[in-house]
Amino acid sequence: MRIVFFGEALVEINNTTKYATYGGDVPNTALYLSRLGQSRSICVSYATAVGTDKLSLSLLSCWQQEGIDTSLVRYLSTKFPDLCYIETDREGHCYRHFWNKDNAARYYFSRESTPLEIALSNYNYHAIYISAVSFALLTDEAKATLLVLLEKYKIGGGKVYFDNRYRPHMWTPQQARYWICQLLPYIDIAFIEIKDEQRIWGTSLGIIERYSHSNCCELVIKQYSDHPISDLKALDTQMKISVIQPIGQTTDYIADNAFIAGYLAGRISGKSIRHALNLGKELTLKVQNHSKAVIPAAAMRDMM
Repeated sequence: MRIVFFGEALVEINNTTKYATYGGDVPNTALYLSRLGQSRSICVSYATAVGTDKLSLSLLSCWQQEGIDTSLVRYLSTKFPDLCYIETDREGHCYRHFWNKDNAARYYFSRESTPLEIALSNYNYHAIYISAVSFALLTDEAKATLLVLLEKYKIGGGKVYFDNRYRPHMWTPQQARYWICQLLPYIDIAFIEIKDEQRIWGTSLGIIERYSHSNCCELVIKQYSDHPISDLKALDTQMKISVIQPIGQTTDYIADNAFIAGYLAGRISGKSIRHALNLGKELTLKVQNHSKAVIPAAAMRDMM
């Protein structure tokens, strides 16, 4: 099974002794799936654009060391990765500050026949993973290009996996609603953070109807006790719906990356939804026991 992840990479800076690390929701999810895929016949590729500077090349080296295929990466000599400063308060809550909205990944589709377009047109991959963040970073023209590409890809049997993470500094709720509606018909498995869904749509109502009508096969929703989902049984749908609670003591996206990777590792390798949910939860707990966004491979060796 071959899967490609599309999205931006971040250079993360914080006030710890190791002040610069690589990060980003999409590449970190890809990294965890690459580790889990070693024993599950899952090959992971990553499509993005980076600069030709030392930081960009160090990102590339890190991904390659994790067994991620980088043949779909584009190099733009005049652009750079996004920069994220992580501020942590006394209670341990993380706050992220972003720079460089004009980052390299925004221009991935700035020419005809990019590596990802060629690969998907040739059906070299069984599935593609796209985050709402991945979609938000693109120009409107590039969003339209990606949608046309996904339409052709789906006709040939390709699968699309999606998460709804919302970053208000990247687009408005109105923009997010418009473009996500364009993307909905192509989604096979969706990972929904209920709070992000409310930021985008203004309500948690209508989630089941929205994804069911778009022929989504599986929906994994993270809900909270103070934000219950009231329309779970509102429709007679064939869509498989899983509702999970926040795992451990944090609701941070870092843990979500691990959960999604674990879930996909289970489902892609042919396991049941229950098995996939347990695999995601197990990896989430391991991540939460470490201070870094990406835990050492040795810490999850028993799962690999």
